[in-house]
Amino acid sequence: MEERRTVTVDGVRLAYEAAGPADGDPVLLLPALGETAAHWSPVRDELARERRVYALDLRGHGRSARTERYSLELMRDDVLGFLDALGLDAVDLVGHSAGGAVACLVAQEQPWRVVRLVLEDVPDLRPREPVAPVRPEGDLDFDWAMVLAVRAQLDRPDPAWREGLGRITAPTLVVAGGPTSHVPQDGLAALARLVPDARLTTIPVGHLVHAAAPDAFLAAVSPFLADLPDGELARRRLAREGVRRTGADEWTDGGSGEGRLTSKDVTHAWARDLILDDSPDPAEGIRLGLGLADLLDDYWVTVEIGFVLREDPDPVAVRALWEGYRKRLEAPVVAGAITYSLWVEWFEDHTTSETAFAEVLGNDRDRLLPGAPEALLRRARRVLESSGPVPWPAKAATYRAAARVPALHHALFRAVLLCYHDVYGDLDPAEGLALLDGLDLPPDTEHLAALRTVLAAGHRGHHRTPEAWDAALGR
Repeated sequence: MEERRTVTVDGVRLAYEAAGPADGDPVLLLPALGETAAHWSPVRDELARERRVYALDLRGHGRSARTERYSLELMRDDVLGFLDALGLDAVDLVGHSAGGAVACLVAQEQPWRVVRLVLEDVPDLRPREPVAPVRPEGDLDFDWAMVLAVRAQLDRPDPAWREGLGRITAPTLVVAGGPTSHVPQDGLAALARLVPDARLTTIPVGHLVHAAAPDAFLAAVSPFLADLPDGELARRRLAREGVRRTGADEWTDGGSGEGRLTSKDVTHAWARDLILDDSPDPAEGIRLGLGLADLLDDYWVTVEIGFVLREDPDPVAVRALWEGYRKRLEAPVVAGAITYSLWVEWFEDHTTSETAFAEVLGNDRDRLLPGAPEALLRRARRVLESSGPVPWPAKAATYRAAARVPALHHALFRAVLLCYHDVYGDLDPAEGLALLDGLDLPPDTEHLAALRTVLAAGHRGHHRTPEAWDAALGR
């Protein structure tokens, strides 16, 4: 049974419905233009079996206030104020149509507030040919002035909204309604490509997907919402200790208020505690540690993981570490702390580089073939371009395997180039040149000719004979 409530945000009354266990993971539903919280009823109860579901009447809709001004930006600010009023640090956010446009603005304005994002048949935030809306007859459950204001914005959206899609950090599911929807489906596909970690699924029932096909909608959305990111696990663990995020690089521990914490402060204060989690499963601490690296994008978290594993190299924890690295290296978006730590923390240390390289790529070199899964190719590109310090004998066979895959040729060229220039690099000139000879690269690829020249002359690295590289560049 849903609970009907209101809350006041900056003087604006916002009505909402709530359902599900009070301690369930919070999900906020934003309805389409002209619709209310009640329009989520076909899927609300199923979502609320284990989650705390909130469905909001946006301003000018349903029981929420009619105001003098309307805009998508004001609705975005209402949503953020609603989260603050209810004490919700972060939520899963689901938006339909214009509600999805509001959700996009929320997720790019304060990305840390959105754990996962679902966009149901949303406008693609590109200019469109205006069509004058016709006011329905009779009493309306929404303010017609609001419709005119929002439609005008959707016809001529601010270009910054589309540009801001790249700032969304939440894993995102775009649900398209198929060819019978009035929303251009090619635009939805283009929007999904602009969100860094987005996937697209089509349920061909038209614009009202969750109402026309609730079972199919839930079959797509429920597993997506159940896949909890490790960064969210780390955030919740910090919240248990009173550590909460308040800004892009601002945190508070609820203490004396003598100053806000930065992400680095949180890393140094809490990383080791999370890694040494009190769970009986040693893999859980590694998962929390890597989740903290995702959350803070701070390389020092992985340094702390290294310290812990050197003190106690538990095989379960070590296995969890490399599984975690492989998973992240295959993701559409990977935190810079992960790729940087792979290079600095594991590859530059020759006591760990051979094992680390084997775990993140070398053991899978037989799978490096034309037609290999894109996730594996993403991992291979990232590892190759970080592998300069790895000793040549530990990586040569994997480099040769990568040469079989044209999609990896540029990354392999970068690997040989960076190996030559890395202060810890160990390059066999003859084998490196043979690799280059087998790559399909544009002849004018930057530094390709110079690299061929120094390798043909037998030079093993820039730092041994810096004058050779300068000469190859004609300096």
